[in-house]
Amino acid sequence: MTALDPAIPEKTLSERAYRMIREDIVSGSLPPSQKLKIDMLRQRYGVNPGPLREALSRLAGDNLVEVQGQRGFMVAPIDLRDAVEIGDLRKLLEAEALGRSIPRGDAAWEERLVTSYHRLSRHEVGESQGIEALATWEKHNSAFHDATVSACDSIWLLRLREQLFRQHERYRRISRVQSVNTRALHDEHEALFEACLARNVAAAVEVISGHIQRTSEAVTSAMEARAEAVG
Repeated sequence: MTALDPAIPEKTLSERAYRMIREDIVSGSLPPSQKLKIDMLRQRYGVNPGPLREALSRLAGDNLVEVQGQRGFMVAPIDLRDAVEIGDLRKLLEAEALGRSIPRGDAAWEERLVTSYHRLSRHEVGESQGIEALATWEKHNSAFHDATVSACDSIWLLRLREQLFRQHERYRRISRVQSVNTRALHDEHEALFEACLARNVAAAVEVISGHIQRTSEAVTSAMEARAEAVG
């Protein structure tokens, strides 16, 4: 891990520390339930305690870190029930947002949709399907899904949908590793892209519902296998 320059303003250090710790949590480099001691984090990231505590407080607000009273911080655990609930709620919000976005999409929306889809496609074709660079894949995956709903006229719907999408990221990473050899993810994204481009709301909702459901099933399979291995 590269240390950060102490001459950088503290607010900027806090932001960069937040991004690096978040990536390590969602990627599993910092595993669920691991204690996050300030001294350990300072050595790992080269950041002073002040910016680290600010970053951890933000991550607690994201429900990726838990505050343990006077005992400090820990990585939030992952839970099968939590994964299923987030997936189910995300299906509802994505469907509603798509239903509002697709009919309102203008030329700029369509251009954003096409651009983000092609950028994503370059990172998930071939045998690896982007598995070798999950952080890069996730960035383009997020941009594509954001583009599909970007013409939605409800600010609060988009805010809630974004919150669920980000919460789902830890579980999407598990899903990608679990299903890379059994799931044609690019085909699913292509079907969603084509439905949006054709302005077919019913087809887009059907595709996104199945897309998210398959992610939930892959996560369930991975977590159950992990539990059996530990037990």
